[in-house]
Amino acid sequence: MGRGGEHERHRRDAEETKRRLLETARRLFGERGYAQVTIRDIVREARVNLAAVSYHFRDKLGLYMDVVKAALEVARAFNEETMRAPPGSSAEERLRCYIRAYLPLVVRADQKGWFHQLMRHEMAAPTPALDWMVQEAIMPRIEYLAQIVTELLGPAATEARVRRCVTSIQAECLFYAPHPFKIAAFGDWLPRTDEAIRETADHIVAFTLAGIRAIAEEAGR
Repeated sequence: MGRGGEHERHRRDAEETKRRLLETARRLFGERGYAQVTIRDIVREARVNLAAVSYHFRDKLGLYMDVVKAALEVARAFNEETMRAPPGSSAEERLRCYIRAYLPLVVRADQKGWFHQLMRHEMAAPTPALDWMVQEAIMPRIEYLAQIVTELLGPAATEARVRRCVTSIQAECLFYAPHPFKIAAFGDWLPRTDEAIRETADHIVAFTLAGIRAIAEEAGR
């Protein structure tokens, strides 16, 4: 084998090692969180040399940040799905599109696997990646929702009112996120079928619109 062939083989081996490290780290960080996973856990399960982490990622945090980059790609696709109202839609129509798209993703978050597991671990035990994840994964949706609420409130739209309304909408939706306690305590309340999820989404829309109208009317008196 000539130098060119040997170089190509080393390149392919390095790429395969990096891929195995990322896939293993993604699974382990998703299952246990950043603090509960060691570099030795990752290299043992990936079946690679310990030095490969330093070569490709510098250290454990560098490897984790690469996993977070992949998570943010999932988050961007998630966000695009919730902000896909037709051009020219009214604020009410955009709110309805948002909640009808967002609620099924919340209800079925456990089916999204490692990405949502990783987010839950970040919320419970933040790492240096948290600010990045908030700005890239969460704030685009919050800002989009804030624009809708501002338009719905009209002249009554103060910063405090908009924030409280956005928080209420998010809380209404996130109540339906899968969690063992909620399943045990509210099992019959939780929507499971596509039809039930759609009915719940429409209820949240109606409840939200009525609440925002009431707030705007009270502020105008």
